[in-house]
Amino acid sequence: MKNQSLLLLALVALISWSCGTSSTLLEVLQPSQIVLPDDIKVVALIDRSKPEKGFANFLEGAISGEDIGQDREGRRLALQNLTTTLTRTPTLQIKGTGLEYNGLKNGKQMLPPLNWNEVQSICSKYGADAMIALESFDSSSDISYSQSSYKSKQKDGTEITKYTHTARRNLRVYMGWRVYDAKKRVVVDENTVSEYDEDSATGDTQDRARNNLRSQLTAVRDLASKAGDAYGKRIAPVWVNVSRTYYTTAKGADKSAMEEAHRLTQANKWEDAAEVWNDLLSSARDPKTKGKAAHNLALALERNGNLKEAEDWASKAFTQYGNKTSQNYVYVIQQRISDQERLDYQLKKVKP
Repeated sequence: MKNQSLLLLALVALISWSCGTSSTLLEVLQPSQIVLPDDIKVVALIDRSKPEKGFANFLEGAISGEDIGQDREGRRLALQNLTTTLTRTPTLQIKGTGLEYNGLKNGKQMLPPLNWNEVQSICSKYGADAMIALESFDSSSDISYSQSSYKSKQKDGTEITKYTHTARRNLRVYMGWRVYDAKKRVVVDENTVSEYDEDSATGDTQDRARNNLRSQLTAVRDLASKAGDAYGKRIAPVWVNVSRTYYTTAKGADKSAMEEAHRLTQANKWEDAAEVWNDLLSSARDPKTKGKAAHNLALALERNGNLKEAEDWASKAFTQYGNKTSQNYVYVIQQRISDQERLDYQLKKVKP
């Protein structure tokens, strides 16, 4: 696996080099979808989706082809990834409780909200202002098959028909969440989500095609992790890494300057690189080089948080110098400006 990762990194680097571009990561604070009340700063986390034991649940799992413990593992990873995501927010502190409560037998539905005395008792014990509960969890899947044929010649020249079987599995994970405000005794968010994925595999028989599918347990783990991360981003601003592409090469007399700027970026000297790109805007003869330099200047400004100036330079790269890649970059920066306005509103409660 390590060798495969190194090979992938080398391949990405080779493609970037051959295209005359490179990429860099920016850490960006992403606004949440909803805004929790200002007085919620510490939240406790519980699991209220544990299914009741019984033959009916066992039978349902057997019929649906569930792997042993797949929903239990899915619940664990959903809560784990929610916790991990919320460690990257400046607005909330999360406290795990390890508490488990039984949910409904039908994991696609939620029980009525928890008793408020119980909510306040849990929050008081863990020093929390509110409580996040995973209220429901269920997974379901179905498999379909198809068949195709092809001709194959034997060593003696005889032509025979062979068959390829394809198995396709549709998998869906259902999840329900609530956020309880212990002080105001109000459910400030109730959200049900479903994550969907599809796997396919081939084999010379239906059984082999099915056996070549990714394990259902692995698929549920992946979807549950994704859902836990998504809910964290729904309720709190979170730091995320985003990738940006910039230019590293130019033709003719501008080649050495562009390569110098690239070396400076690799040494994390972006301000020095910006000076080189700024010089190229006046000295370069090729309009394409000027477009690349203007695009790169926009990135340097975005890295420093100067979003409006970054938008201006990205726009110049496209409108004045015809750099088509910069047109999409203008939209990206405009979205960041809009996000920043939302963040300024959301973060007012953490400002001194």
